[in-house]
Amino acid sequence: MLFSCDRVPDLRLSLNESLHMVHREDWNTVAQGASLYLRYDHLLALEDRMGADMEFRYVIYYSRTNRPVGIACFQVVDLEDRGSTYGDKLCHLGKRMGSRLFEDRRVRCLVSGNVFHAGDHGSHFVEEVTVEQRIATVADTLRRLEKGDPFPTKASALVVKDIVPHATGTAPPDPPKGYHLMRTDVNMVMTVDPAWRSLDDYQAVITAKARTRLKNVMKRSEALQVRRLDGEAIERHAVRLQALFDTVLARSPYVMGRLNVAVYADWKKQQGEALRFLSYELDGTIVGFSAAFLNGRTLDAHYVGLDDVHNERHAVYQRMLVDHLVCGIQHQASRIIFGRTAEQAKSNLGAVPEDMYFMVRHRNHVANKLIGPILRSVKPAPFELRDPFKRVTA
Repeated sequence: MLFSCDRVPDLRLSLNESLHMVHREDWNTVAQGASLYLRYDHLLALEDRMGADMEFRYVIYYSRTNRPVGIACFQVVDLEDRGSTYGDKLCHLGKRMGSRLFEDRRVRCLVSGNVFHAGDHGSHFVEEVTVEQRIATVADTLRRLEKGDPFPTKASALVVKDIVPHATGTAPPDPPKGYHLMRTDVNMVMTVDPAWRSLDDYQAVITAKARTRLKNVMKRSEALQVRRLDGEAIERHAVRLQALFDTVLARSPYVMGRLNVAVYADWKKQQGEALRFLSYELDGTIVGFSAAFLNGRTLDAHYVGLDDVHNERHAVYQRMLVDHLVCGIQHQASRIIFGRTAEQAKSNLGAVPEDMYFMVRHRNHVANKLIGPILRSVKPAPFELRDPFKRVTA
């Protein structure tokens, strides 16, 4: 269905509730310059595997001459709070008011972006559109979708996820009217020195203490058999892989969607070596897995699954981080995005924090006013940032 765009009158919107209904050629015309996670086939595999558990919306923006100039993906998903700081504050506020508005820790969200990929992967325009203009346009589209135009949505909160400031240390773009800016957990990012050709080169530039930590991880994990899984193997072991992933998810303070791990089988068949999927085994039993995407010159670490008992004894997770580093070096990536959580373990290797933000709006006018100060006060959990590299003296 085609509609005019309130924010930019010269744009028209084609709104769809399934990628199967989207004009594939027009979508791909815009997606050529976008993130891997906005590519048609990547999103289609996700929808086909997750369609029974969540809803999807897709938008193509057209110019006055009917040329596709922008794309955006949206997802309707439950945010389940399991005891986060801001969730506790909202519940406390509701009790003080004698209201049950915030009592339910499960909130239906209409999200601009992809809840299964950290980063700003929700929209892309081919024209010279600023970040502020793009966000404002997407926010307008969110409000249209929230009103059920043209598809019923029934979401309580509107979210524009993973906004990254223009440069480290700078402020993020101002949120559109009615939206609140909320800091999320930092994204841990590591720059890869182009001079490194092997893990030995990396070890040559880190401190003795950091080398000792690295060698300890490798020794504790030496009993693990690490192997690459192709699409067929991922499908064959999907039940076990899902169980390992759910073990990790169970420890999260909040959950926004539960990935069907079998989608990796589709992504692997599509992307080949651009998806690196490793299983970690002991005596023929899979005790962990890790996934990472080669997205241009960036290695983007994705989800992991872990067996808690073996992880503690064999340093499975720490070994996964080292293997990401090795992969980044081997493929001459310019940087490795390690993602959120376990910040200290990632800083042990040299990753540094990158601020990220959500823009949030509650559909209830009173609730939206009340949650603003709380969301703006949320700060990432503190952690000890370590620097493993030797000091360079003049």
